[in-house]
Amino acid sequence: MAGGDFNSKNTLWGSRLPTTKGRELATVIQAQNYSYLSTESPTYWSTDANKMPDLLDFFITNGISATYADVQANYDLTSDHNHIIVIISTTIVVRQPAPRLHTSHTNWAIYKTVVRDKVHSAMKLKTNEDIETATTKFIGILQQTAQVATPKRHPLSPASNLPSDIKPLVAIKRRARSMWQKNPCARRPTFI
Repeated sequence: MAGGDFNSKNTLWGSRLPTTKGRELATVIQAQNYSYLSTESPTYWSTDANKMPDLLDFFITNGISATYADVQANYDLTSDHNHIIVIISTTIVVRQPAPRLHTSHTNWAIYKTVVRDKVHSAMKLKTNEDIETATTKFIGILQQTAQVATPKRHPLSPASNLPSDIKPLVAIKRRARSMWQKNPCARRPTFI
């Protein structure tokens, strides 16, 4: 594992645009069958206002699966780079999905109705404090309404921590199901 500021950009690991160094490094990574670990968000913040933030810091690994690694950005303000931290685990890392205000199952009719009922246009907006209070209240209404209009979904718990004697049985079951799904003759009921 090697990590840090490689000073090379490529869209493969999350940079905005590829550079010559980035293309060369990507070629080596692919040719040697290496992997990369990245936050996929900018890690370099230039002091020049004309330059956009970009990703320069990442890890190159060999033989370490990304499912056993957790990559995090360290937002320490000691330099123009965000340092990145990789935590390697002996078990599969279960990542929590980012919190979302709404999903594809949000009932927008309920959302619209509840927001319309809760928002009052009679608030005075004369001072900075009035505007700040109204904005905070409005954001709170939007968040609460999204929770009401979006049904709660309980994700399935991952089956990655199975005992070692059960894992081969699960693999056999999956192969059997795959064969059954691929062979339509096997699904026809047989009557004697």
